[in-house]
Amino acid sequence: MTLTTILLAVAAAGAVLTTVQTGLVVRFLKGRRPFAVGRREPAASASRPDAFITTPPRVSILKPLSGLDDGLAENLASFTRLTGLSYEIVLSAEREDDPAVAVARRTMARFPKAPFRLVVGGESGIALSNPKVERLVAAARVARGETLFVSDSNVRVKPGDIAATAAAFDDPSVGCVSNVFTGLGARSFGAVIESLHILTFVLPGTVLAEAGGVACVVGKSMALTRAAHDAIGGFAAFTDVLAEDQAIGCAVKAAGFRIALSTVVVRNVTETRSLARALDRQARWGKIRYSFSKLTYTSELLLNPLPFSLLACGGVALGPSGLPPLPFAVAGAILLLRLVQGFVLARATRSDLTAAQLLLLPLKDLLQLATQLVPYLSREVDWQGHRARLGPGTLLEPSRHALPAAA
Repeated sequence: MTLTTILLAVAAAGAVLTTVQTGLVVRFLKGRRPFAVGRREPAASASRPDAFITTPPRVSILKPLSGLDDGLAENLASFTRLTGLSYEIVLSAEREDDPAVAVARRTMARFPKAPFRLVVGGESGIALSNPKVERLVAAARVARGETLFVSDSNVRVKPGDIAATAAAFDDPSVGCVSNVFTGLGARSFGAVIESLHILTFVLPGTVLAEAGGVACVVGKSMALTRAAHDAIGGFAAFTDVLAEDQAIGCAVKAAGFRIALSTVVVRNVTETRSLARALDRQARWGKIRYSFSKLTYTSELLLNPLPFSLLACGGVALGPSGLPPLPFAVAGAILLLRLVQGFVLARATRSDLTAAQLLLLPLKDLLQLATQLVPYLSREVDWQGHRARLGPGTLLEPSRHALPAAA
């Protein structure tokens, strides 16, 4: 069997698998799968702002803040319009001089009746610690809700999203639920590449994992019951790992609770981003998945079939036998298929990506292959001004490139 044949076989298998993924996403978002937590629009009468003054909230929304995310003010404002549940929003920042704090205070002044609370400080002092988890620990200390809803500061929601997601906990066996998400507002080239990556790789992969019964929790928008939170030792038990979301999901499952994936799609606002930063994030996410399972991570190469079909074309073009039509026909078919998949996923998720932006999907696939190879070469990560090396399960270890401490 020649290398070209192997590459074509991998590409063909990937084309089938990504088509299955696309179908699963469409069915999932229509609520036709047994693992889907469907959207249920609760009564709006439970959302009176003055309810927070006299009654404990059902949901405490914990929002770690660090720096100025795109659209931060409007992202925060979207949480003042929630309907269908009583809630509070606990904003948590490390330092008062963080520019996100100024935005938070302006938003709180703009919506004086909204149930905001702001926590500043409370860092653990541990040298190698996940800064997001430290923010969650500080926020959880003052949170009063029976459900702890973790929501990143770049997330934007519609009024009924949180209530519909929290409805999963009507089943007492569910201890953790997370949302699927797509990009919103991409304007720069790097932001478009990142939004395409989320739409055509991250989202379908999450749904595929859930369909296969594999724990896959994305902490961009996820919730825990108090019982599950306490059973796993709280957020503080995950200070020394980078992928706290996946580690929390696995711990919740090990504690005897179910984890669920909601059909509610929240939006990850990414308006401007350099291409280098977008690819660096893809590589970091890859290193995280690689640290959990090298075999599973390697199998993800099948979810990116286009580059393998193009490599097969390159191989035969450089060979002595001319240009056999089969590899080029396969590559053309996969190229067209990937574009169709992108448009179907965009329609199913109501993505705001334009047709011109969706046509960049083949380029995104080629760039993605480069980032997929990075975890085989390096386990070093940089995030939020921190540098570390990833051990098993994303355990944070000292970087080999860290500067020595001053004497």
